[in-house]
Amino acid sequence: MRYGLMPVTNLDLPPVSDIKFDAMKPEEIAAQLRCPNGDQAGDVAQRMNHANQSANRACLELLQVATGDRVLEIGPGNGAFAGEIVAGAAQVAYTGLDWSADMVDAARKLNRALVQQGEAAFLQGSSDALPFQRASFDKVLSVHTLYFWEHPERHLNEIRRVMKPGGRFCLAFADRAFMQALPFVAHGFTLYDFPHAERLLRASGFDILAERQLQDTGHSNTGDVVDKVINIIVATVPAFHVSSRPIQQDPGR
Repeated sequence: MRYGLMPVTNLDLPPVSDIKFDAMKPEEIAAQLRCPNGDQAGDVAQRMNHANQSANRACLELLQVATGDRVLEIGPGNGAFAGEIVAGAAQVAYTGLDWSADMVDAARKLNRALVQQGEAAFLQGSSDALPFQRASFDKVLSVHTLYFWEHPERHLNEIRRVMKPGGRFCLAFADRAFMQALPFVAHGFTLYDFPHAERLLRASGFDILAERQLQDTGHSNTGDVVDKVINIIVATVPAFHVSSRPIQQDPGR
């Protein structure tokens, strides 16, 4: 079910450092966006937080975090939005899983109080091999990670496995028509539109609950002003679904 556009709300984030993306080759930009690392990791995280804040905020709204929820965020970067999630309801337990060891370290430092209080945890890993038991989480979100999944069905199968039946999964990604004009996407990005992502989710055993599209003029991850089109799909695991069912290949690929 497609519901049209969502209003864009900006978060109050720290200022962006003067990261010199214009001095980087497209393949270097792509590598940093995929897995921020090294001396530039902190600046890249800040840039991503500013560029992606509207999508993150929309996902938080659509997740409908409730009292006692266990929430998993895949690809949280430096965890800038973890506090928003934990504050969404009472007794929320948050876990962030990121490929980048530098981002995990930064997230733990940024959210030191939440980690010390046992309200948040940050782990390094990949969503195609999640280190959690079946039916561990009520809510899962992943913003701007889909492009980097070489075998997306493996990631979605794992997400389905760790979700509780009836839970919510929020997947956000920039639309193919918008992304294909960006020079760095030729280096390791797979682009999607609503129909392609829908097929992947359904083939992995998810039901589609809702869809939203954000349209926003703002800074991209390279600092350029662009007209963004961000797609968001909210899906669930049916209560009757058996999470160990073998994955089906997406017929559209």
